[in-house]
Order: sequence, then structure tokens, then C-alpha cells
Amino acid sequence: MTAVPRDAATVILMRGSEGGKGIEVLMVRRSGSSDFAAGMHVFPGGGVEEGDCRREVAALCAGLGPEEAASILGDVSDPSLCLGIFVAAVRETFEETGILMARDASGNLVDCRGEAAGRYAAYREALKEGRIGFTEMIAREGIELALDRLVYFAHWITPEVSPIRFDTRFFLAAAPPCQVAAHDEIETTDHVWISPEEALKKNREGTFAMLPPTMVNLMALERFSSVDEALAYAAGREVPTISPRVVVEGGRMRLVLPGDPDYE
Repeated sequence: MTAVPRDAATVILMRGSEGGKGIEVLMVRRSGSSDFAAGMHVFPGGGVEEGDCRREVAALCAGLGPEEAASILGDVSDPSLCLGIFVAAVRETFEETGILMARDASGNLVDCRGEAAGRYAAYREALKEGRIGFTEMIAREGIELALDRLVYFAHWITPEVSPIRFDTRFFLAAAPPCQVAAHDEIETTDHVWISPEEALKKNREGTFAMLPPTMVNLMALERFSSVDEALAYAAGREVPTISPRVVVEGGRMRLVLPGDPDYE
């Protein structure tokens, strides 16, 4: 029986490279005990949860409402789910890396350094242990999720042969300059800022394992010389749905993508 794909969201956080030209992306390494993508280098993200899609969540979001989210994603008929996908992207990024895309009452990006560092670290622990909900944390802090920082970039659905499937939306975002990444030591065991070119090079050398969607997205980002250039390209662009298929050749499975002669 074919598994039903679960809605998921992933964020490709970007910053300018230290050399001044090109971009770096934040990648985390999944725990070896993960049910999905164990030991792989991925972008932070995960499944959409019920709490991400509640109607009251809209009041905690800046720059994007349910109808706008539905318009951006295009093929999702439930506006609350659409907004929930954006919310999940921010939530998962915070849980896995400690980076929170949010604004305070003055409209400034939240600064999680200094005196706030310990407080937000405690929130991450409480979220892991289920002692607090993500939106409860946002309401308690009196801040809003900066959903307008997310730019829709890619849409992948896990092949039907996989026992665990995701319907994943990928978003680009400029990393908030006032925050520092820290992996959670549970779902993620390491993190690195790396250029798309270097990540792909290490993958070819066999030292940086990645899934096909991650690799294809990195290939798409190689061309950009700045974060602004990447965001401008993605803004307003029509995002196709990529549903890879698996073919068997000589007893071995091979993944084929739309446009490949073997795809149909």
C-alpha cells in the first residue's frame, strides 16, 4: 500500500560568503537514529503539525495571512494549512538550529544573543520535551513570526516506493544577522555554513551525504553571487512540483526526474 505523503516544510537559510562573493547555506546533519534521512546533510525542516495550522495562529504572523499563503503555494486548497506550512518552516528551523525568524513589537528582527540567549535556549528544551507549544512561546514573548522573509523555492514529493513520504515545500530566507546557529544534539548532530559548490564537491568525494532534493536545490543556487540575487530570482517564480520516480535497471534502483526520458 502506498504511503500518504505528509506535508512538510524546509528552509534554505543563506548568508553572504566570508570571501565577499557568493553565498553560503546552513546545513544540518540528521541523527544516525532518525527514521528519515539518517546521517544525511539536509536543510533544517520537518513535518507540519496540527498546532501550526490553527486559525488563531494567523494573529501571530507578520506579513502573510492564510489567503496570501494559499495564493503563493497555489495547489493547496486549505488556507489554514497553507499558512501552517510557512509556520512549520519557521518552527522547525528554530527547533533544529536555534534561529528564529520573528519580529518584536517595534518591527525589528528578534535578537537571540546576549541576555536573550539563555531564555530562547530554554524554550528550545521545553519545545523538545513538550512542555510548551511553539505558538505559545511566540505569544508569551509578544513577537510575530516573520513569514514574509520566506520565499517559496521548490516543491518535492517523495517517490511512491518509499515507506516514509513527504510533500515538502522548500523556502529561501536570508539568515537573521542577529542570531547564531546551534544544532539541537537530538534530531541534528552537527551544522555547517557551506557554499553550494563546496557541499556538492564534498558529496562527489563521498564525505557529505545528501538526498537528491538537497543536491538539486544546491545546484540551482550555485549560479547566484549574492543572497539578494537568489531571493530576487525566486520571488514570483512559478514553482513546479517534482515527483521523482524509481526505475529498476539490472536489479538496481535509479531515481528519475521529470524531463528524464525514462520518467514516463
